Amino acid sequence: MQQTESSAMYTLHDSRLSGNAWKVRILLSQLRLKYRRITHVLADNTTRTPEFLVMNPAGKVPVLILPSGEAIPESNAILWHLAQGTPLVPGGLDQVRVVQWMFFEQSEVLKAFSAARFFTSIATKEEEKKVELAAWRTQASYVLKTLELHLASREFVALARYTIADLALYPYISMAEQGAIDLGPFPHVRSWLARIEAQPGWVPLLEQ
Repeated sequence: MQQTESSAMYTLHDSRLSGNAWKVRILLSQLRLKYRRITHVLADNTTRTPEFLVMNPAGKVPVLILPSGEAIPESNAILWHLAQGTPLVPGGLDQVRVVQWMFFEQSEVLKAFSAARFFTSIATKEEEKKVELAAWRTQASYVLKTLELHLASREFVALARYTIADLALYPYISMAEQGAIDLGPFPHVRSWLARIEAQPGWVPLLEQ
């Protein structure tokens, strides 16, 4: 875990396999922010306790507790807060481009990729969710075709450099094949994923 010169400590509530929590850990590492990690086992319902629901009424991870004690739920809101004042969040119209792709991640990417992964590789309920999985994989194919066309002429999604827009999109797309979503036909997407993984401070989902 990397540290800043400040003695301030963040606390991250996450879970071991959450892609949304993973993106926050990547950014904390890239910004060299000191934090402690509280990892929840979601089946234990520890995110449904009255104490946790005060931090996030939705009862989900991640939640970041600031050094001030204030809580920020929702992964993209956490990214936005942490990256303020860094090159990862530009100003002006460039900022709008970053926000555009972060909204795209929430509206078009998250449900399809995360649900397909969960019911295929984690809960292993493919037969029970056959109809839903077909719909999620169709949606994922649309997303990948959209990104493949977009990334054919650029290295990153929003700007000519890496931003939190790329990080917002990265986790669940990088794990697409865990949802039986084939990345093979999308070489530009695969190259983009590799560029993100080459960024200083990137960390894997499961660290040794």
